[in-house]
Amino acid sequence: MKIEELRFDLEEEYTQFLLEQHSSLLYYSVKFKNLLKELLGCRDSYLLATEDGKIRGILPLMYTESDRGRVYNSLPYYGSNGGILANDDSAYSGLIGAYNEIACSESSVASTLIGNPFCQQDFSAIRYNFTDHRIGQLTKLVCENDPWDEIMRKIDASARRNVKKALREGVTVDVDHVQMDRLREMHQDNIRTIGGLPKTDAFFSLITRHFVPCQDFDLYVAKKDGDVIACLLLFYFNQTVEYYTPAVDHEYRSIQPLSLILMTAMSDAARRGFVWWNWGGTWTSQTGVYRFKKKWGAIEKPYSYYTQLNDPSLLDGSAAQLLEAFPNFFVVPFSELH
Repeated sequence: MKIEELRFDLEEEYTQFLLEQHSSLLYYSVKFKNLLKELLGCRDSYLLATEDGKIRGILPLMYTESDRGRVYNSLPYYGSNGGILANDDSAYSGLIGAYNEIACSESSVASTLIGNPFCQQDFSAIRYNFTDHRIGQLTKLVCENDPWDEIMRKIDASARRNVKKALREGVTVDVDHVQMDRLREMHQDNIRTIGGLPKTDAFFSLITRHFVPCQDFDLYVAKKDGDVIACLLLFYFNQTVEYYTPAVDHEYRSIQPLSLILMTAMSDAARRGFVWWNWGGTWTSQTGVYRFKKKWGAIEKPYSYYTQLNDPSLLDGSAAQLLEAFPNFFVVPFSELH
């Protein structure tokens, strides 16, 4: 077994390996890697376990640097899932050993593996001294009959009422990729309203440079009287649809346009043969978000963040200081800061 870094000439084989793994997600893909490198200005160090010239396992890693040193993530940017995918135990063990060397190296001040909700793996051999936890929530899309009818039966009564309300209000839903600026505008307004950090203008402008519409992503749009009142950006990879960026105009939130988008998009994805709708990770404190996803038929798949912190002085800083020094990278759970 040999551990080596992903090279350009191996990217096609790497992608084929991912497509053969039921647990692979968008975040492992070459296209997402290239997006993050351009968007964040970070570096990649994707590890491969190879045997007889064949890829047996992979570990995507990215790092950013400041005057404090390097921070590694698998993977960065809004909690992108990462970690090891391997065909056998020897590949898994080899990648753990290679990761531990990086995580404990002098140049690394912190390193974090973010678990994959589809993988129940043994992390006991991985070097870490802090953990953080998330609730993965996913809805199974496989339908034997008409997806619209089956999904409507699967979701909670409150979600069904919301879909019907949007229809009564005359809301229509289409795929419209030219509305990316409208999505950006509403998303940034929504997130700032709740005191969060919205995705930047650069993220939205780079999507079509790295991804193919209708193949890699879709932008669903809800309209009323010709006005765009809600949007939902979805990414597709392998068997899974990623619920990535929703946005709603505050003025129209009460007529439930996002509910009609969700119903339409989930039905379309089921017809196209996708197996899972990934709602993403939910903090244990986000009870409202958790309930929203659960009423759309989501099941729980918990996963964790495993952090090796080598510079304890980082715990003396504030969350704002860590975000400024290592933007878009996970350094340590904010709850552990002094």
